[in-house]
Amino acid sequence: MNPADLIRAALTALLASLLFGAQALALPNDREQPIKVSADKLEANRSKNITVYSGNVVITQGSLQIRANRVEVFGNTKGEIEKVVATGSPAHFQQQVEANTNPVKARAKRIEFLVGNDALQLTGEADIDRDGNTLSAERIDYDLKSEQMKAQGRSDKERVEMIWKPESKPAENGQ
Repeated sequence: MNPADLIRAALTALLASLLFGAQALALPNDREQPIKVSADKLEANRSKNITVYSGNVVITQGSLQIRANRVEVFGNTKGEIEKVVATGSPAHFQQQVEANTNPVKARAKRIEFLVGNDALQLTGEADIDRDGNTLSAERIDYDLKSEQMKAQGRSDKERVEMIWKPESKPAENGQ
């Protein structure tokens, strides 16, 4: 195998590990879908365990979609993904977590996914939207396992804002 084929195989395995690790809340068939990465440029440094996609980056697998100006994938010496950083104006992340629901959408200037912790750190004009329920702040920390969130504004003028839609109640018989 020539060096280009080795790098391509390593990048595919690295990206697959990243996306499969994030699937805890994904639709069951997302894991079975092909992974597609599109970018203007790719730089990989195996000795430093980093891969950088830049320029109109779009990563998709099933309902998962990441769009950013730049995506950095950091691995360890075992070839496992430790962290993925997407940056943009803003960077976008979305994934449908349950059948027959709208996708969860997140955006921020910087989205950091800590793979081992199943956690997202959104910084810089961060927003999360799930079925019209929104959270906006300068920084949002989101634990994907427990679905717990922490948010903070940058100052008194830039505060945390949350909008929750009331749940619709099923109609009662005869009323």
